[in-house]
This record gives sequence, structure tokens and C-alpha cells, in this order.
Amino acid sequence: MRHGTGLPGGSHTVRPYRPRGGPCLGWRIGLRIKAYVGIPGPPGHDPAKGKPVATVPAKNTLAPLPVPLAVHPLDQVVQDADGETWRSLGDAPRLELRLPGGAPPRGWILLRGRLNRLSGSWMTYLHVETDAGGLGPAVFELPVSFKGTINELIPLPEGARRLVLEPMQGEGLFLLGTFSMKPVGEVERVRRMYQRVITMLYKQPRARRKRAGLHSRTALLRLQEAYGIAGRLRSHCPSIPYDTWIERFDRISDRDREAILRDMALLRRPRRFMVHVLDGGGPAARQATLDSLREQLYPHHELCDEASALQGGVRRTWFLFLPPGTVLAPHALYWLARAASDDRRLRLIYADHDLLDADGQRCDPAFKPDWSPELLRSTNYIGHAAAIRGDLMAALRLGPDAFDMHGLLLAAGERIPRYAVGHVHAPLFHMPPPADGDNPNATNPDQVAAHLARLGVPAQVEPMPRGHCRVRYHLPDRSPRVTIIVPTRDGLEVLRTCVSSVLEKTSYRRFTIRIVDNASSDPATLDYLAQMDGHPQVKVMRYGLPFNFSAINNHAAAHSQGRVLCLLNNDTEVISPDWLTEMLGHLLQPGVGVVGAKLYYTDGRVQHAGDAVGPGGCANHLHACIEGDDPGYCDRAILAQDLSSVTAACMLTWKDVFLRMKGFDAVNLPVAFNDVDYCLRVRQAGLRVVWTPHAELYHHESYTRGDDAVSPERQAQARREVQYMRARWKHVMRHDPFYNPNLSYARPDFTLNIAPLAPRPWTGRP
Repeated sequence: MRHGTGLPGGSHTVRPYRPRGGPCLGWRIGLRIKAYVGIPGPPGHDPAKGKPVATVPAKNTLAPLPVPLAVHPLDQVVQDADGETWRSLGDAPRLELRLPGGAPPRGWILLRGRLNRLSGSWMTYLHVETDAGGLGPAVFELPVSFKGTINELIPLPEGARRLVLEPMQGEGLFLLGTFSMKPVGEVERVRRMYQRVITMLYKQPRARRKRAGLHSRTALLRLQEAYGIAGRLRSHCPSIPYDTWIERFDRISDRDREAILRDMALLRRPRRFMVHVLDGGGPAARQATLDSLREQLYPHHELCDEASALQGGVRRTWFLFLPPGTVLAPHALYWLARAASDDRRLRLIYADHDLLDADGQRCDPAFKPDWSPELLRSTNYIGHAAAIRGDLMAALRLGPDAFDMHGLLLAAGERIPRYAVGHVHAPLFHMPPPADGDNPNATNPDQVAAHLARLGVPAQVEPMPRGHCRVRYHLPDRSPRVTIIVPTRDGLEVLRTCVSSVLEKTSYRRFTIRIVDNASSDPATLDYLAQMDGHPQVKVMRYGLPFNFSAINNHAAAHSQGRVLCLLNNDTEVISPDWLTEMLGHLLQPGVGVVGAKLYYTDGRVQHAGDAVGPGGCANHLHACIEGDDPGYCDRAILAQDLSSVTAACMLTWKDVFLRMKGFDAVNLPVAFNDVDYCLRVRQAGLRVVWTPHAELYHHESYTRGDDAVSPERQAQARREVQYMRARWKHVMRHDPFYNPNLSYARPDFTLNIAPLAPRPWTGRP
């Protein structure tokens, strides 16, 4: 995705909501508030009349100067020898923000600082110790902007004596800039609060801010609450607990129930659900499932036995298979029926789910990606939270001895196109707690092997720790030749490491390395290139035009001999000898157009585990900065899966596909996001993008970029590329199919979304 240093994503740029017929109420109220507290509105705009007026500069007023704060480590944190990097050593690292004159003042303060997390969690808090002793109850969320800026108004309680910063939770690395503090009066406090709130009213999509609770009336009547919501919308803010998320976004009110009942009356030819409760569990568990069925708002359902279920039925009949103890949300069957009615092509519908703990409380939500055949071969990520249409069940023709939910889903996927699979983005199934040490969605390797055998796919299926599978696809006797394209300019140290690791460690030998030299001038590098040009598996190509990562790769691809292209950054290093075998095995599967690898930073943390498009503002790496052996969210950091995009730091694709897609976009995306754009165009053409964790390389990122990465020209170029991507792919950025809309779109870290984007089917209907 990024040649050398990665680019941080920014927030969404969205036009303010303006319905036809004039500005909305929030727009007009916002302009009046801006005028009242002295915040400039749109240039040349009269907030009262909506007419152009002359701009009058505000008068200068005396205000307290910011007081610099000294940073002193307290617990579980040390500073590295470089004097810049801090390292968290535990779950609760603490640093004191110390004033030069003693205790902090009472009342509202403006805390400013800079905090950039290099790894670890994104949650930051300020603890205020009081005269009562201990940290006490005075704990404040500290939103951190996408650029690492802290600029927060905080009410210090009476008796405050010490400020303690908690930069993250868990082990990790971070950078600290200068911190300062100054008291603020009432007028400045109100002005600053409204400034943030109004900015969010303008910039955030209407649906998102309203889902988060930010309305015009909130700003007018509960300013402090609105300020807190606006801070969460604009920044890296602490994730909300799941029980809070449920209370805010997953409860259905009496008004919701009335709307659901009205909508059910509009359903034509309602679907009928046949529910089979599996054997096992105890009487209490089975009764809990039956009770939840009796409480369904949707009345068209009945129980059936296993034999009847496997026999199947007609199109308007749907089958569910529930373990004893499963509790359905009261609107679960309605939501499935509405999905089936809205799209009659659907033959398999699945929903998100969570678990019930020993006390019957909901926990551990599994917010799933949309249909991913490769992920389903790795693990039963869908579980039992699925309904299969009757005619599909009848077509499967599986006997009782073959009954297994993972086997059913695999067999169903063999017979239907991906548009026939629907995904309800809501935790409608509450599953019973698994036995100690068991994976509730454990995968049976025999079922995966039988599935591949039915498709005629030669492969070996191996069990993995944590109850998953690894599929090793067999290569044909005459495998395709691969051209490995390595663009470079000087950077001899990393280039030599990259090329040597490929030549010495790669077990798949049908490859040629094509080094594309973009005007190297270092004599040692030129000598090395001349030496390598005589190697039987290496060719050196000169590219003398100005740097354009897209154009360089396009030029090399057009002159390559191999049927397969491997785009490889010069600052990578092979770890696993079978990396190319693994990636090629996936690429050879029907319908696959691109394959990506798992990349690590030099220190072993994950640098790339696939990309999400939309979360973080444009496109960003999934599972970035977690430890190398961390399984990630729902174990997705260790499982092969379909994704929207992968990075070209190590990407495999077919040459004919690359040429048919006209390669990377060298006009609009000369430096960054060209790989994301390419992957999205490949998916648009009907091919799949697959990421595998079993092809492993180091990515010694940022070695070769130099100072131009932060130059004004480079920053302007980066802004243009982001703007192009947002305009070109805005429909994908609203919902990446492999990143659930109930998860944070501020950053792709799989934390809960404070403003879930999943629509409810009973809203917005007549």
C-alpha cells in the first residue's frame, strides 16, 4: 500500500447534511450558536439571515498563558535510550504530569499535549488524585486526535493535588510530546465546547452523529454531554464496554416493538422458520432456548426434528439449528424474515452473535465479516447463527451421520453464489458458554477435507491450535513462473537483505527477481546492481523518470516474463521458506485475483494483516502493532480469509489480470493507496482478494523514504491521494464487507463502534 513509511488515515470528509428546500434545523442552530460564542461560520455568511456580510475580526482579550507540565514515570513505564520512545510494561502504565508550582488549580482547565501510540491499545485516561488519597473516582477520558493531539477541557475537582496520565492499557510503545495546562473561564469553556460540537455537526454524516447521540438539541440543552460525544467522534477515544454498547444500541424499546409489528404486517407471503434444537445440554438449557422462541415477535416458526430438517423444504421455509442454551433476541426471526423478503435471491442468512456467561449475561461479541469462503475453510466463523433456505437444504442431501454445522455451511457454500448469502449485522443469537478450553466454533478438519474433495481441490488440511484449520493447497506439476518485482533507489543495506533472503530462503524456485532501479546514485549500490545483474535468477531494469511507485511497477510488469507477478518492497525480508508456495497455492484457486502476506515490523510486531477500507478515514492495516503471536480479533490475525485489500509491500497477482486492470493508477495515486485501488478494482471485476498469515516476511518499514515523507510537497500529495480515494471509493468506505459496521470506524482495531452504522430494518419504513 505504501512505499516505505505508511500514511496515517484521516477522519472522513463529509459535506454537511442539507436537505432540499434550505438548511436543516441543526445547520441554522449551529450558525446562531457560532455567532453567539464568537466562532466564525462559513466565509461571508450572516448566521441570522443567511446572507453574505463583511467579516469582523474578534477583539484580543487577555487570557492565562499555558503552563508547561513535566512528565515523570510512576508505574509500569520506562523511557528508551533514544530519549523519545516510551515503553509500557504492564496493563496500567502511569506517568505524572507535574506542574512547576505545585498542585493544579480548581475548576476547568485546558490540557494540551501530544501522544502517538506505536503499538498497544488506543485508550487514554487522566486520573486526578485528590486530598482524599488514592486515585479516587476522578477519571477522565482523553480523546487523542488521529495526528496524536490532545486538546481537552477537563473539570478538576476540589482538592486536586496530582495529575496522572494513563497513555494506554497493556504493553506497547508510544511517543510523548510537550504537555501544558491552563485555566479557562466560563466564556472560553463554552466557546471551545461549541467549537468542537459544531465542527462535528458539520463534518460527521448525519446518521452517524445521531446514532452517537449528537443532536442539535443535545448541543443546546446538554453542552457538556455533546462535547464528550463530539470528542469520541473525532478522535482515538476509549472503547465503550459491551454492556454499555448493548444498552445504547441493542435494546429494543416499546416504540421499536410497535414499529416491528407494523412492518411484519406488510410482509407478503411471510417466511416460516423450522427450528431444530440439537441434542445435549441439560433440561434447563433446552428450556431457555424454547422460552426464547416463545418470546419471538415473529409468529411464523415451529420446532422440527433432525430428520425433517435434513430433508429440507420449499423456498419459503428456512431452517435453524440451535445448540441447547441458545437464546434468540426477541426480534431475531423477524430480522431474518425481513432480510429474506428484501432480497429473494438469498438462500443462506447469518447474523452476528455473542456468548452468555455463567450468570446469563451477554459477553464476547463476534461481529463477523460478510461472506468469506476462505475464512470458512479456516474456521466456522458463522457458528450456529444461521438460517438455510428449504430448497438449499433439500439439495444438500446430507444424511444424519453427516450432520455438522460447519459441514452444512461448507456444503451450502459450494452450491450458491456469494450474492445468495446475506449477513445481518446484529448480535441476534446469544450462545451458551462453551466448556472450559473449548472453542465454541471449533473446526473439524475432516469436514474441510471432504468439502475440498467434493470440489476437486487437491489440498492437505491440518489442524491448528485454538481449534482452527490450515489448508495447504497443492501446486500442479508444472507451476507458473513468478516474476518478483523489487523497485529500489539506493538503500543498499535493505535491498541486499531483501534479495538475499528471497534467493536463499525461498523453497519455490520457479521465480525471477526483477530489480527496478529508480535513479540510484550511491556507488556501492550501483556496484551491487551490476554484480546482481549477472545472477541467473536476477535481472536489473533501469527506470530513470521521477519517482512514481505506480508507474515503476507498471513498467516492470509490462516487461515481465512470468505468468504471475509478485510485487515486493525492497525493505522486506523473507521469514518462512514456503511463503511463495503458500501465496501461489491461494492464487491458483478459482476466482482469486490477488493474494497478500503477513508482514512484521523488525521487532516482531504485526505490521500488516490485510487492509480495511473506510475505517481510519481511508485504508489502514488490520491488527497493526499487535504482538506477532497474538491471534487478534476472533483469531482473524492467524487465519486465511477474504479481504477488500492487501498491501503491495508483498502482493501476488496474475500478470494478465494486472494488465487488464491497467495496473496501478499512476496518475491519481503515484505514491500511496495504489495497491488498495487495484484490489478494489479486481474485486469489482468479480475476483477475490485473499490474505494468508502463513506467508510471513519482515517489513523494515520507513528505511527508504527519507525526509520527503514529511515535506510540504509530500503532505500535499498525500492529501490529494486520500481525497481521490474517498471520492472514487466512497461506497466501499461506508461499509467494508470484511469489517463489521458495529466495530469502530475511527480506527480498524475491532473495538466497538460508538455510532454503529448498521441500519435497523424497521426504521425508515411506512
